[in-house]
Amino acid sequence: MLAKSLITILLFLNPFSFLIGQPISSDVFTEEKTQLNKWEHSLFSALWFANPNFLPIRDWNITEPEVEAKAALVFIPDKNKILYQKNINQVLPIASLTKLMTALIVVENIDLEEIAVVSKEAITAYGDKGGLVIDEKISVKSLLYALLMESSNDAAASLAEITQQKVDKNFIDLMNQKAEKLRLKNTHFIDSSGYDSGNVSTVEDIAQLVEYSFSHPIIWQIMKTPVIDLSSADGKINHHWVNTDELLNRLPNIVGGKTGYTEEAQGCLVLVIETNNKYLITIVLGAQERFLQTERLINWVQKAYLW
Repeated sequence: MLAKSLITILLFLNPFSFLIGQPISSDVFTEEKTQLNKWEHSLFSALWFANPNFLPIRDWNITEPEVEAKAALVFIPDKNKILYQKNINQVLPIASLTKLMTALIVVENIDLEEIAVVSKEAITAYGDKGGLVIDEKISVKSLLYALLMESSNDAAASLAEITQQKVDKNFIDLMNQKAEKLRLKNTHFIDSSGYDSGNVSTVEDIAQLVEYSFSHPIIWQIMKTPVIDLSSADGKINHHWVNTDELLNRLPNIVGGKTGYTEEAQGCLVLVIETNNKYLITIVLGAQERFLQTERLINWVQKAYLW
């Protein structure tokens, strides 16, 4: 009865209502979607012609997956639409997802062609990761590749140092001020790397941060790069950096992603893919198998929603 009533209303409001009930092209409906019953199919047709923005529409015949993570979210930013959620407001440590904010602060405050000098303090702050060398001179842009691909903690510390020198402001203050400006009310940063468990956020806040970061394509260009060879400014020190995101080679249409892991945070992952001309943001926090859980969510979304 509800379906019939809605269709009656749409028949009145929709100038294309004469099409309701007519066969829909296979370009719109795949065979997997024909499991909808007659009235559901007619209702979907009515919604499509009345307003395509209703899409994607949940197919409730497909049950939700069991996601083994403390929190998770699948989100379409340009529609402001949540496709899956689990504990989206739970405040959790985010490990190296922190480096998304680090990259934003760097990109918005200093020239990427600036040359940084890697200090001993940067190398020893959180343990050597990224292969940087004490007193190495290297471009800020190259450090961003180490930061976002290799998840280099020494790159994070080096970038914080040079940014502070250039703008004469505390880097962590800049991170927290940016979080406040973006209204990330449950987000707080202690360091630029994510090493400290005091770097916390929620999947809801991270989704907002990711959406904002789309305004800086260089960040996503880097995070989509599987492997790269770069050198110090004088060409004497060579680096071979490999992206920590294992899904780059397993899933199509990936826009980019960022990994994170500490013992306290467990596995964290942000992944953005493009599907049906829409960006799809997937976030998991506190997962034992972050890649498996993210892949499971993406595969489920493709089946559980009518696009």
